Amino acid sequence: MIAREYGYEILPGVAADTPGITDAARRGRRAGLVVGLPAVSVLGLVAAGLTAQGGMLTGLGLMCAAAALVTAGLVALWTRARNRELRILRTYPWQAWPCGSRSVRVVAASGERSGGRRWSSEGRVVLLQPDGQSHCSFPAPGRGVQESVWFAGDTRFGGVLAVPGGFPSRYVTRAKPGRRKGSHEEDALAARARLG
Repeated sequence: MIAREYGYEILPGVAADTPGITDAARRGRRAGLVVGLPAVSVLGLVAAGLTAQGGMLTGLGLMCAAAALVTAGLVALWTRARNRELRILRTYPWQAWPCGSRSVRVVAASGERSGGRRWSSEGRVVLLQPDGQSHCSFPAPGRGVQESVWFAGDTRFGGVLAVPGGFPSRYVTRAKPGRRKGSHEEDALAARARLG
């Protein structure tokens, strides 16, 4: 692990040993299913009823069917992310990283308009190398992040970022995997967690 190479503290065991952390991830997964599956069912039933009526209602029924498919896709993506989060927590130890924070420009629904898009800023946690340079950055796990964070995962791909103690935590990913070559240990853990 790069954190070990940097001389950062690696907590014993795996992140899932933190009391309540896997329960919170399971609750998140369950919440997506509890909200999403009934919505898919209702939209599917409405779509079937409207298309069966025929005529002008067929178009509305097809729109409901499309909404049901989109909702089912979102539920599948949510469940996949929560399952990946649980795998990470069961595979990786917490790594204590020094951090900083910075504001990053992101495309948003509201904010300053420039170049045909609306821009806003988002606070990010920057994991720091021993020389104080940025190693990588992720969205903050919550308010009150000070000088360090806990990270379980592989900084090349993503993981779970948490305030020291484990809560609040946030599943984070990288849009593009990092280019750094991993050690044998890192590659084995990433394969076990199915990150790479």
